[in-house]
Amino acid sequence: MNELELGVTTSLRPTPIERLTLVQSLGIPTVQVDYLETLDNDAGLDAIRAALAETGISITSIICGFVGDAYNDIATVRATVGLVPEATRAARLAHVAVVADFAAKLGVTRLQTHIGYVPEDHNDPQYPAVVEAMRVACKYASDHGQDFALETGQETAACLRRFIDDVAVKNLRVNFDPANMILYGNDNPIDALDVLIPYIDGIHCKDGKWPTVPGQLGREMPLGQGDVDFERWLEKLIRLGYRGPLTIEREISGEQQQRDIRTAVELIKSVLARL
Repeated sequence: MNELELGVTTSLRPTPIERLTLVQSLGIPTVQVDYLETLDNDAGLDAIRAALAETGISITSIICGFVGDAYNDIATVRATVGLVPEATRAARLAHVAVVADFAAKLGVTRLQTHIGYVPEDHNDPQYPAVVEAMRVACKYASDHGQDFALETGQETAACLRRFIDDVAVKNLRVNFDPANMILYGNDNPIDALDVLIPYIDGIHCKDGKWPTVPGQLGREMPLGQGDVDFERWLEKLIRLGYRGPLTIEREISGEQQQRDIRTAVELIKSVLARL
């Protein structure tokens, strides 16, 4: 993988070759892909490997989502997402191990997830258990030579930095999504770079609008049309030393998604051309 290569998040549905051929048509050489249980078998793995070889695309990260994650509103996210909810934690840690095994079979050395709402209060009685759960997840990844990245969004940059420092393992990283900080109404993504830059090994090129209704998420927007100030954000990220993939995420589907991704590619290239 070259420095600052373009990427995109994608599922491998309906088949790996169909999805990766579409990515290839967009001129994008890397992907972050969702884990799919239906492909976690010899035939599925062979299909992924064949599609990667045919298209020349590389996987930079496996996205570890969880059954039951729901993003309807803030309260639902707090109750359902990631490793924070106590009722589902054990089952989800077991799932992390499965995804780590899957990634290892493909030679992918990075996992990522939304951990959920890490308690802002260091003295919250749930906080030590969440720290320990993260250590367990990172151990699964470490056993396969993998890093484990947390997507930004549900917490402030300061809270996430403190959490990473408290977990205190070498392979815990950050997948910085500037739009998520805005969609959850939590932080200024440009200022947050200064706090998190030592841990950032992946990003989402994504945009969004601040929430306007209490308890609701903001609205995702095409890149360059939201409140991120994306061009200034990307310029600062690179100035601070980031050289990883530039992974576009546009969480809609169909032809509009493809149009928005193509527009995002051109915007990113225009920023890079100025540097």
